[in-house]
Amino acid sequence: MEIPGLEPLAAETFELLKRVSVATIATQLFKLGLRSRAMTGVGPILADTRMVGEAVTLRYGPTREDLDQPEKLSSPENPQRKAIDTISPGQVLVTDARGDLRCGTLGDILATRLKARGASGFVTDGAVRDSPGIRQVGLPCYARGTHPNANFHALHALDINVPIGCAEVLVLPGDVVVGDGEGVIVIPRHLADQVARSARDQEELEQFILQKIGGGMSLFGVYPANEQTREEFERWRAARRRG
Repeated sequence: MEIPGLEPLAAETFELLKRVSVATIATQLFKLGLRSRAMTGVGPILADTRMVGEAVTLRYGPTREDLDQPEKLSSPENPQRKAIDTISPGQVLVTDARGDLRCGTLGDILATRLKARGASGFVTDGAVRDSPGIRQVGLPCYARGTHPNANFHALHALDINVPIGCAEVLVLPGDVVVGDGEGVIVIPRHLADQVARSARDQEELEQFILQKIGGGMSLFGVYPANEQTREEFERWRAARRRG
């Protein structure tokens, strides 16, 4: 799905973000003054998955019985079905389900369609249904819970690609969404390149620190790293890159 007005991000940015943790990204965003980018209460349906992609947003309101009947889902203009059927490779569908856990916002058939379209994943601050089937599909999927009801029991799909709140995080179309086994974080698009590089550097430093702590070193002077430790790290990193 095309999101108007957005310049493409570098492929290297996505590759770097695939290799760093959500926790590391949270630290880098904190250093930039952003403390509200990690979703609370949203976790993976399938353990040990990784997800990186550009946000396509979907906003729900409360259901209305005369509008939300199963047969109405067949309309090509139904926002939920339209978003799923037109999503592009590398995009993540992020839904504002109002935190409502009385229904599933998506099931295994819709997850299968997302995967066939090349989507990187799905995020909701509501629930999903058919969770055993979603695990079999293998699409990275993050939610607050599971519920057997279909979405029209409690929700009415309203808009695609508008600013939304998902798990108390503001998500704009085109923001970069990253998920791992711990949860989901949203990077403002204009900061994605910077955060990807700084997160890579942080994880290299932490790998070095883990070796030193694992070898019996005290925390003091090592974590956080003092000047001597950083000089040792730079020599260690230079040797690794040469080798």
